[in-house]
Amino acid sequence: MSSKDPSPSQEGEGPWDKKTSEKFESKRLSEYYDPCQEAADRSLKCLHRNGGDRQMCADYFTAYRDCKKQWPQPFALNPGRPGIQHPDRLAFEFKPHELALIRSGRTMADQMIKDRQDAPIWNAIEASNYKQALKLVDKRLAKKPSDYLQALKIFIRARSPLASEQTAVLAHLEELPKRKQPLTDLEAIELYEEAYGEVVPEPRDDWIRIIGEARWQCVKATPKNEDVSKKCFEACLEKNDIDHARQISNSLEKSFPSNHAYIFWNIATMFLYSVSSSYPEKTRKLWGTLAFAQIQKLAAATKTAADPKQLPLRSIHTPQELLLLHRITETLGKPEQRLEYLQDPNLGPESVIAKSEWQLWRFKLILLGEVKSWQELFDTTQSLLKRARTKDASGQLSETGFSDWIVWDSFIRSAIELQGHEYREAVVAEVEAHQDPKCEVDKSWKRNASLAWVKISFANTNTFAQRSDSSQDRLPIIIKYLKQYGTATTAFTDLKPYVQQLNADERKRLLEILTQHGVFGDPGHLGYTKPKKGEATKPEYAGFKTEKKLAEHINSYKLRYLLSCSLPEQERHSKPKQHAGPTEAPCFSYSRPCIVFCSQCLGSFAVDATKLYLAAADGGRESWDLLPTDRHPADDLVILAATCLIKLSMISSEGSEDSLLSPKNSYILQAVALLEQAASISQPNSQIWFLLIRLYTYLGNGSLAMRAHHNLALKQIQLDTLSYTLFDRISTFHPHRFSASQETTYRTPLESLEKQQKLYRGSRGQISRNTWLSYKHGSYNTIFELKEVTEKLECSFSAVMSVVEKRRINRLLPSKSVSDGGYDILSPNPESLETMICDTNDYESFPDYEGTIGYSFEELSRFVPAPSEYRTRLNLVSEKLLQLLMPSTTTKSVDQASLKAFLATPLVFPKVKDPSTYLTKPENCARKCYEAISNILHSSLSPSFWKEQKFESRLEAHNEDLRNALSSSLELLAGIKDLIPAFGHVLHAIFTAHSLALHILSFVDFQSKIPSKEIHPSQLDANKKTEALAREIIQKTLQMVGTIKKGMDEGGWIDRALDSVTGAEGAGGVGELMDGGAMEFWAGDLVEGWRDGVVGLGLLKDVRG
Repeated sequence: MSSKDPSPSQEGEGPWDKKTSEKFESKRLSEYYDPCQEAADRSLKCLHRNGGDRQMCADYFTAYRDCKKQWPQPFALNPGRPGIQHPDRLAFEFKPHELALIRSGRTMADQMIKDRQDAPIWNAIEASNYKQALKLVDKRLAKKPSDYLQALKIFIRARSPLASEQTAVLAHLEELPKRKQPLTDLEAIELYEEAYGEVVPEPRDDWIRIIGEARWQCVKATPKNEDVSKKCFEACLEKNDIDHARQISNSLEKSFPSNHAYIFWNIATMFLYSVSSSYPEKTRKLWGTLAFAQIQKLAAATKTAADPKQLPLRSIHTPQELLLLHRITETLGKPEQRLEYLQDPNLGPESVIAKSEWQLWRFKLILLGEVKSWQELFDTTQSLLKRARTKDASGQLSETGFSDWIVWDSFIRSAIELQGHEYREAVVAEVEAHQDPKCEVDKSWKRNASLAWVKISFANTNTFAQRSDSSQDRLPIIIKYLKQYGTATTAFTDLKPYVQQLNADERKRLLEILTQHGVFGDPGHLGYTKPKKGEATKPEYAGFKTEKKLAEHINSYKLRYLLSCSLPEQERHSKPKQHAGPTEAPCFSYSRPCIVFCSQCLGSFAVDATKLYLAAADGGRESWDLLPTDRHPADDLVILAATCLIKLSMISSEGSEDSLLSPKNSYILQAVALLEQAASISQPNSQIWFLLIRLYTYLGNGSLAMRAHHNLALKQIQLDTLSYTLFDRISTFHPHRFSASQETTYRTPLESLEKQQKLYRGSRGQISRNTWLSYKHGSYNTIFELKEVTEKLECSFSAVMSVVEKRRINRLLPSKSVSDGGYDILSPNPESLETMICDTNDYESFPDYEGTIGYSFEELSRFVPAPSEYRTRLNLVSEKLLQLLMPSTTTKSVDQASLKAFLATPLVFPKVKDPSTYLTKPENCARKCYEAISNILHSSLSPSFWKEQKFESRLEAHNEDLRNALSSSLELLAGIKDLIPAFGHVLHAIFTAHSLALHILSFVDFQSKIPSKEIHPSQLDANKKTEALAREIIQKTLQMVGTIKKGMDEGGWIDRALDSVTGAEGAGGVGELMDGGAMEFWAGDLVEGWRDGVVGLGLLKDVRG
């Protein structure tokens, strides 16, 4: 017997006597349930065990007191029923986490005692005293083993820096899915998950196999524990573990059949599994079919419901559930099935459950068109348009949204297809009803009716356009629309598709009307003089000093540009290329021969638009009373003028391309100076910055390009969709730190790329959390929209670009810590041709006033090939090759495992008919080199090939291909005549050639580390010739760098830049219109930017043999 056990002789003496014992025992007999009863019981037991020694039981008494503070009064229980029961009547309101503890069978006292017992362990962990923490856990495990304590021990061991400990942890984690008795303690699973995160960063498949399976086994063992199931479901969604999430959602539906939401959780997750490419095709098809079958049953139950306001549990209840039905049916069913649902009174857009969901109306109109049910489409749209202009019982126009353009478009389309005069008359009547002055529909909706009248007039059918060849019919309609809605910034976009359909005579007449100011009058800008300080604007300047009148003139100028420049250019060349060809054709405006771009049309238009812009912009933002986020109303004029100047530079592409004073570069510098002046008073205009980024990139001015990019102020997803504007090929343009301005210190390219990659990593968790919230709130359509975003972000052009460019810059910066470039943001095996790659880049935000039958201006103004799937895949394969040749760890021997994997699975380079369409000339040389290197490695390091006939000639051919590509690279460098200042194409050629030469030397060095018996003898001799060429390229690039540095150290560059804008041949007069003082300041920044580019060239070093 312990010395502290109470003996009979001690009874009635000391602190523990019959009286105190009865005091504690009485708590068990209370008719009220005391949440702290468990703490009291344990205190009682402790006192019994220790002979009434309160010191030994201090923890229990403290827990009891803490519990009492949390639970100020008890609540009533059903009389005579022991244990924790759901109360009939609460004496006070419980907090959610307190109720959760009661329902889970764990009292607040349990949790408090446990927390107090764990406190020393967590204190030791926070102090990184893992040895002490393990000692405390082992002590508790010896007394009372539990899954929680075992998991806590593994968690502590995982935080140890010792490799042996982490290996042991991983081995323990591997055993979790194999347990005979699954884990049912959720806290233990979460600790294992934390431990997993310490020893296995990121890999999703391992998490699914270990933690995901443990969570599913936990749910399987305790299916009635709703809270545990939901938490495990959420965790699986967060890790994109759709398979286990599917099983858990199925368990929730079966375990809680009266919960309507779980029915759709299960269907949505089965369908989510079916559209996830990471699972086997057979099982995806199986679960997709099951999801389709289940939701069809629910739809059938909804259709047959007697009362749509009292629907059965297993039916469709909400608009989001209807959208899920259509999404699944669209993927796995037929259009006719969807249309059947949309036509049903209980499932269609006018049903009770639809709640006026506009998306359902869109579905119906689109599907009716797809199945060519023209009569029903006509009747439906006619009814909607009538409802749009009809007041409801309260006298309000509550359904004006039915005047949406998709309704008008479908209305006219169906009427055209039905081919009857009565249908034309119905359309005309509806247009007139909307345009009736008595119709109170808002002007923005009436605009759709006016545009519908334009569309009718241009309809190419006998019924709708009886005199389609007559300008008397169509021109007045265009002009009428302009007069009605010319103040809207969208008027040009509205009319562009129809103006393109005009014949040559109609276009010429419309151009004459617009040029002679026959629609909106003369703006009066040609006689503009700056008002004196304090002087009011003269009445004759009202044409361009009021926002509405200026908008009218801008729309007129856009149409003039379309008629005189864009459409004739596109007709002269069905798809005009970046450089005009030799073919001549009559000019539309001046009846003179010209090539694709007409210099006279473009030059005069640029000057005229610039004059109107400068007159309208005089006085800055203050004269227009603009908010900080407002664009200047005249901005589109300066963009039009810049567009013309850029096209003029394309005409001048032949000849002395690299001379600062050449006509080509003069036009470019005029455009830049004009855009900079506009940007100074309209910083929120992103289109100006897009143009400046592109032009500064061409000029090789990284600092000013970054300044323009910084002013875009990209946020969130824009870091993916718009980063290409500057950072595509940044490693061969400006890999070093951007210079600082007085206002802002710009990031280095690496920091910007890391910021972009942070978006991809953060978006996974954010999207996963939003996916869970979508389930929680029944927003099922959002689940699949988020999935589409996730899939695109994992394999977007820009995501791959960030990895490739980051790796290339890291190779240029030897002081940088070793980095893999961020491959973790990409899908597994991104270089595989089976891996999907998406173009998420935003090209639509670029300014564009071109016609739609040819290239957009974004395409026309490209100085280098745009991002493409071919180049993206080629970069990934090339980097895979360089990982073998240039491993992140410096060793004297070859990584045999990597080499073996490389030889076992040859790299597959993507193929296209003409690579030069997608690559610059230096990139194409590099491509040929990498393909040759891959072929050489596979041939020279595979002894099984050596005995084949013509092996040596084949190997020599590969080496010859490599040397020819290097010679081509050398010739490209020699062909660059004017190096100073170094424009973008010069920098690109130098950086690309130098990096390629270093990679060739790494290839030679790699082969030198391979034992002689494992490499074909002839290859070592071939490597000597290859190495000599690579070293020659390095010397040539360094020689060019020296020339550029010396040239930029000279003076006079600011004057030369200004002369290029104002005084060079072909200056065109635009430069003479701009403010000289502002231009001089800009020219100084331009030259400093060029000099800053020389710093980056200093990263290129010589490599001695």
